[in-house]
Amino acid sequence: MANYGANVKIVINDIGDSADTVSGSLAADIKAAVNALDSTSQAIIDISTVKLDRSRVAYIILYT
Repeated sequence: MANYGANVKIVINDIGDSADTVSGSLAADIKAAVNALDSTSQAIIDISTVKLDRSRVAYIILYT
C-alpha cells in the first residue's frame, strides 16, 4: 500500500445555520479547521460529512 502522508481533521458540532462569525458555531469550527492548514503545504484532498444523530454532524477533512 502506498504512503500518501495524508492527515485527517474531524470537526463535530451541533447542526445549525449560524454564521462563521458566531463563536462555537459549526461554520466557525469548520472555518477555523480549514484556516489552520498551511496553504503552501497542506492541500485539502476531500471533505466529507456524516450525520451522527438528530442534532450533530461530523465534517471529515482529509489533507496532505
